[in-house]
Amino acid sequence: MLHANDPLATNVLVDRINSYSQLVSFSAQSSIEVKVYFATAASDKYPAGNLLISLQRPEKIRMIVTAPAPLTRDIADMTSDGSQFRLAVYYPTEKRAFIHGSNLGDYKRINEQELKETADPRLRNAGALANIRPQHLTEAFLIRPIAEDGRTDFFREELTQLEPSDHADKKSPLVRRAYYVLYVLDHHDNGKSALRRKFWFDRTRPGTPLVRQQTFENGGGKLGSDIFYTGEFKVNASQKSWPTTTVIDRLNDGYSLALELDPDSIQINGEMPATAFRLENVQQLKEIDLDQPTKAEADRSKDHQPPPNKNLQKRLHPQ
Repeated sequence: MLHANDPLATNVLVDRINSYSQLVSFSAQSSIEVKVYFATAASDKYPAGNLLISLQRPEKIRMIVTAPAPLTRDIADMTSDGSQFRLAVYYPTEKRAFIHGSNLGDYKRINEQELKETADPRLRNAGALANIRPQHLTEAFLIRPIAEDGRTDFFREELTQLEPSDHADKKSPLVRRAYYVLYVLDHHDNGKSALRRKFWFDRTRPGTPLVRQQTFENGGGKLGSDIFYTGEFKVNASQKSWPTTTVIDRLNDGYSLALELDPDSIQINGEMPATAFRLENVQQLKEIDLDQPTKAEADRSKDHQPPPNKNLQKRLHPQ
């Protein structure tokens, strides 16, 4: 069992989460790696790249991904104003597309079996990228405060668990770490509660930092994002600490993103023009509108249409 830091009150943990509300805008350069879990095709491999990310509350985001040196290739570009998102995929060549749709809080994801069976070339081409939503990134960096509105509740749990050791010279490959886990729940008018978020604080590391955030969707406890924060540095010689690496794991959506920030590139609460969050299909890529029903969905809807009411037709169109 690793040594645990002095105890912290629950309200201290809540204040730490709510302190992120002071972060109005954020921009940085980083590396980015995309992993795809859905085995729909051998081409579902995406190269590591360089990322320029810009975020602004409440939910604006711009991500520009380029290939690392010596290449100068554009890989992807994504923007969102909080309600609609646009994603231009430039590379790999067979994945080139302009994907757009709504940022729905509880959206219908496309699972691996549907991708394998779909006859819709739009979805086959998009693959697991059809499940990417900008809020998957904004929730990792622009952490929402815990509301004190009477409809939100929270409590904390203390637990320990065995994990791989950080040090190769340890006699045992496993160590036991202690955590505070802060649960955040929403109350509904029907008297039921829904788990929305869990925040993990590592009591065995200096300062008891936030090391993990989990989000839950659809009110049924289904895991959305599993976000891991590792490493730490001070932002621009300030007292604000920031994780070096952020991994956003969306297992149920079939992908994960790993971002490693360049500490010298971070800007907090800087001015950002409105044009920073606009993206047009200037390369005339094939468009994939995720708000339009797929052909299979349209066929199912057509099959379930009720038969025409002949009596009503006679009244409306008398002979």
